[in-house]
Amino acid sequence: MWWISILFMIIAGIFNAGMDVLKNRWKTSIFKTWKNQQWINPTLSWTNKYKPKSKIGDKIMSTVLVWVTDLWHFLKMLMLISISFAIIFYNPIISWWIDILILYSSFTIPFEFFFSRLFIKKI
Repeated sequence: MWWISILFMIIAGIFNAGMDVLKNRWKTSIFKTWKNQQWINPTLSWTNKYKPKSKIGDKIMSTVLVWVTDLWHFLKMLMLISISFAIIFYNPIISWWIDILILYSSFTIPFEFFFSRLFIKKI
């Protein structure tokens, strides 16, 4: 079942592309037109970590539950989970150094496609 690791690396690359588009290409992204901009727009959403009035609430939201505060952190959590599953399901494909190239390509090719094309608005 070596292909499961590749699938999870592809998914991780897509989530990472979403993170980078949010951070670096917000003005031309498809995310700019989505609803709930308080959760999606990185210039607004960072404040979600600090909404609770208590110090305990601030610490919980800015650490343990940071992944629920905005889309960027949510995508990061999904990316890390995908990489973790790729590790868990990894079985050697060819040899370790070729496997590294395969898994790296499985991450970067979808990343580039989503970062430069699919997550950007068509004008």
